[in-house]
Amino acid sequence: MYQAKDSLKEALRRTLTVQAILTLIAAAIALFIKDDRFALAVVYGGAVTIVGSWLHAWRLLKIAATGEVTDPALVGAEVFKGAILKMGAMIGLLALGMGVLRLNPLAVLIGFTVAYLGFLSARGYAPRSKPGK
Repeated sequence: MYQAKDSLKEALRRTLTVQAILTLIAAAIALFIKDDRFALAVVYGGAVTIVGSWLHAWRLLKIAATGEVTDPALVGAEVFKGAILKMGAMIGLLALGMGVLRLNPLAVLIGFTVAYLGFLSARGYAPRSKPGK
Protein backbone atom coordinates (compact mmCIF):
# COMPACT_ATOMS: atom_id res chain seq x y z
CA MET A 1 0.00 0.00 0.00
CA TYR A 2 2.77 2.43 0.87
CA GLN A 3 4.45 1.65 -2.43
CA ALA A 4 1.27 2.67 -4.29
CA LYS A 5 1.06 5.90 -2.29
CA ASP A 6 4.73 6.71 -2.94
CA SER A 7 4.43 6.03 -6.67
CA LEU A 8 1.28 8.18 -6.76
CA LYS A 9 3.16 11.02 -5.07
CA GLU A 10 6.00 10.66 -7.57
CA ALA A 11 3.57 10.69 -10.50
CA LEU A 12 1.86 13.78 -9.07
CA ARG A 13 5.19 15.55 -8.63
CA ARG A 14 6.19 14.70 -12.20
CA THR A 15 2.82 15.81 -13.59
CA LEU A 16 2.79 19.14 -11.76
CA THR A 17 6.40 19.82 -12.75
CA VAL A 18 5.71 19.16 -16.43
CA GLN A 19 2.60 21.34 -16.29
CA ALA A 20 4.47 24.21 -14.63
CA ILE A 21 7.37 24.05 -17.10
CA LEU A 22 5.06 24.00 -20.13
CA THR A 23 3.03 26.88 -18.70
CA LEU A 24 6.15 28.98 -18.14
CA ILE A 25 7.42 28.24 -21.65
CA ALA A 26 4.05 29.27 -23.12
CA ALA A 27 4.06 32.43 -20.99
CA ALA A 28 7.59 33.32 -22.15
CA ILE A 29 6.53 32.89 -25.77
CA ALA A 30 3.40 34.98 -25.11
CA LEU A 31 5.52 37.69 -23.49
CA PHE A 32 7.79 37.76 -26.52
CA ILE A 33 4.94 37.78 -29.07
CA LYS A 34 2.27 39.80 -27.23
CA ASP A 35 2.50 41.70 -23.95
CA ASP A 36 2.79 41.13 -20.23
CA ARG A 37 -1.01 41.01 -19.59
CA PHE A 38 -1.39 38.28 -22.20
CA ALA A 39 1.49 36.33 -20.64
CA LEU A 40 -0.05 36.75 -17.17
CA ALA A 41 -3.34 35.36 -18.49
CA VAL A 42 -1.45 32.37 -19.94
CA VAL A 43 0.10 31.74 -16.52
CA TYR A 44 -3.34 32.00 -14.90
CA GLY A 45 -4.79 29.46 -17.34
CA GLY A 46 -1.94 27.06 -16.64
CA ALA A 47 -2.39 27.56 -12.91
CA VAL A 48 -6.05 26.59 -13.24
CA THR A 49 -5.05 23.24 -14.71
CA ILE A 50 -2.34 22.74 -12.10
CA VAL A 51 -4.82 23.43 -9.27
CA GLY A 52 -7.29 20.99 -10.81
CA SER A 53 -4.64 18.29 -11.14
CA TRP A 54 -3.50 18.84 -7.57
CA LEU A 55 -7.05 18.66 -6.18
CA HIS A 56 -7.82 15.41 -7.97
CA ALA A 57 -4.51 13.88 -6.93
CA TRP A 58 -5.12 15.01 -3.35
CA ARG A 59 -8.35 12.99 -3.36
CA LEU A 60 -6.52 9.98 -4.79
CA LEU A 61 -3.80 10.30 -2.14
CA LYS A 62 -6.49 10.48 0.52
CA ILE A 63 -7.90 7.15 -0.74
CA ALA A 64 -4.42 5.58 -0.82
CA ALA A 65 -3.60 6.87 2.66
CA THR A 66 -6.53 5.20 4.39
CA GLY A 67 -6.09 1.81 2.75
CA GLU A 68 -9.23 0.63 4.52
CA VAL A 69 -11.58 0.91 1.55
CA THR A 70 -11.48 -2.36 -0.30
CA ASP A 71 -14.90 -2.21 -1.97
CA PRO A 72 -14.32 -1.23 -5.62
CA ALA A 73 -17.63 0.66 -5.69
CA LEU A 74 -16.52 2.87 -2.77
CA VAL A 75 -13.13 3.49 -4.36
CA GLY A 76 -14.85 4.37 -7.63
CA ALA A 77 -17.16 6.78 -5.81
CA GLU A 78 -14.18 8.48 -4.16
CA VAL A 79 -12.40 8.82 -7.51
CA PHE A 80 -15.59 10.26 -9.01
CA LYS A 81 -15.85 12.77 -6.13
CA GLY A 82 -12.30 13.86 -6.91
CA ALA A 83 -13.13 14.32 -10.59
CA ILE A 84 -16.19 16.42 -9.72
CA LEU A 85 -14.13 18.53 -7.31
CA LYS A 86 -11.49 19.02 -10.01
CA MET A 87 -13.99 20.05 -12.67
CA GLY A 88 -15.90 22.35 -10.32
CA ALA A 89 -12.74 24.11 -9.20
CA MET A 90 -11.47 24.52 -12.75
CA ILE A 91 -14.80 25.89 -14.02
CA GLY A 92 -14.95 28.31 -11.09
CA LEU A 93 -11.38 29.49 -11.58
CA LEU A 94 -11.87 29.91 -15.33
CA ALA A 95 -15.03 31.94 -14.69
CA LEU A 96 -13.15 34.04 -12.14
CA GLY A 97 -10.26 34.70 -14.49
CA MET A 98 -12.27 35.50 -17.60
CA GLY A 99 -15.29 37.11 -15.93
CA VAL A 100 -14.26 38.88 -12.75
CA LEU A 101 -10.57 39.51 -13.42
CA ARG A 102 -11.25 40.17 -17.12
CA LEU A 103 -8.16 38.34 -18.32
CA ASN A 104 -7.82 37.71 -22.04
CA PRO A 105 -9.97 34.60 -22.63
CA LEU A 106 -7.78 33.34 -25.47
CA ALA A 107 -4.66 33.59 -23.33
CA VAL A 108 -6.35 31.85 -20.39
CA LEU A 109 -7.46 29.02 -22.66
CA ILE A 110 -3.99 28.73 -24.20
CA GLY A 111 -2.42 28.38 -20.76
CA PHE A 112 -5.11 25.94 -19.67
CA THR A 113 -4.65 23.80 -22.78
CA VAL A 114 -0.85 23.81 -22.68
CA ALA A 115 -0.85 22.75 -19.03
CA TYR A 116 -3.45 20.08 -19.71
CA LEU A 117 -1.23 18.72 -22.47
CA GLY A 118 1.39 18.42 -19.74
CA PHE A 119 -1.04 16.21 -17.82
CA LEU A 120 -1.47 14.01 -20.87
CA SER A 121 2.25 13.86 -21.66
CA ALA A 122 3.09 12.97 -18.05
CA ARG A 123 0.65 10.07 -18.47
CA GLY A 124 -1.65 11.11 -15.66
CA TYR A 125 -1.31 10.09 -12.04
CA ALA A 126 -0.99 6.34 -12.27
CA PRO A 127 2.33 4.77 -13.13
CA ARG A 128 2.01 2.44 -16.08
CA SER A 129 3.58 -0.94 -16.36
CA LYS A 130 5.59 -1.72 -19.42
CA PRO A 131 4.22 -4.31 -21.83
CA GLY A 132 5.50 -7.79 -21.12
CA LYS A 133 5.83 -7.25 -17.37
